[in-house]
Amino acid sequence: MLKSLYARTIWLMFLSFSFIVLAAGYFRFWAPNQETIQNRVTVYNAYVTETNKVTAAVKKKENAAKAIQVAQAGWLPYVETKTPLEGVAQGGINLNVNQYQLLLDTKKFRDSVQTALNTQLKKGGVKVISGPRIPGVTDQDAPNGVLASYFNYPSAPFPVVIYDLGQVTVQGTYEEILLNVRSWAGMPRYLAVAHNLALSGTAPRLTGTYDLSLVGYIRYDGIYGPVPDGGGASAPAAGGGSPFGGPSGGAPAAPAFAASGASSGAAGGDK
Repeated sequence: MLKSLYARTIWLMFLSFSFIVLAAGYFRFWAPNQETIQNRVTVYNAYVTETNKVTAAVKKKENAAKAIQVAQAGWLPYVETKTPLEGVAQGGINLNVNQYQLLLDTKKFRDSVQTALNTQLKKGGVKVISGPRIPGVTDQDAPNGVLASYFNYPSAPFPVVIYDLGQVTVQGTYEEILLNVRSWAGMPRYLAVAHNLALSGTAPRLTGTYDLSLVGYIRYDGIYGPVPDGGGASAPAAGGGSPFGGPSGGAPAAPAFAASGASSGAAGGDK
């Protein structure tokens, strides 16, 4: 009996001691190590996630750069053929000049646009009954306001002239009028849209009426600083009248957004 009790006691003591050792090992070593491992796994996973974000961002940036290059390559032909030149003498405009000079140059630019418009109006061999007048600027316009009022900058992200010119009326055969309307798509240096064509009269002599809009994206390398407040230009108006629009000196100032308010005058007859 005593021997049996003694063996059982030893066995219980052994189990108790083993449990104590295991508990100490669990709480002292195994559990903390597991927590440390889990923390390290969490940190590693977060690092991998952030690394993937960086990789994705780099990839996105590379794709964006490629997309820009593709867009620039696609836009280059339009820049070469559908934007006014930078030189005033070449019929274009240079915005990187002082604001007094820009006011004077804008008058010359307006006349150049009118000349280009008048040439395009006669395409197809039609007779021009009434053609639009390109709006311009006057000496009363503040030099600092020309960039915003005429070239729509910075309200637009880039300088642009927008002329909503109203109706054009021409006479000719059906083929001549159709060729005249279609020719606007190929107008040099500008993006022109002729729409809402209406025909009247008796063949072969017909009268065609359509609406015309003209857009010119302006090339520029930078914008000159503003002139002092209160300044005003007093130089004489630029000469060089146009067949349909007349001289630019008396042209009304273009509204802040020419597309919403540019006026269209009646032509003085086919020239």
